[in-house]
Amino acid sequence: MSNKKPENKTYYMPIFMCIGISLGMTMGSIYGNIPVGMSIGVAIGVGIGALFDARSRKE
Repeated sequence: MSNKKPENKTYYMPIFMCIGISLGMTMGSIYGNIPVGMSIGVAIGVGIGALFDARSRKE
């Protein structure tokens, strides 16, 4: 029997990407430009997801 810790298999980037698309689409519809809002939302979501993934890999 090994005493290895189970690895964290949760990937946060796709989760935050979807959240970013949703929020970006909402903000884009408010301001009348959905494609730009979605693009900004995806960029922010990917950035936040990458930070969470890097932090979970460190542990």
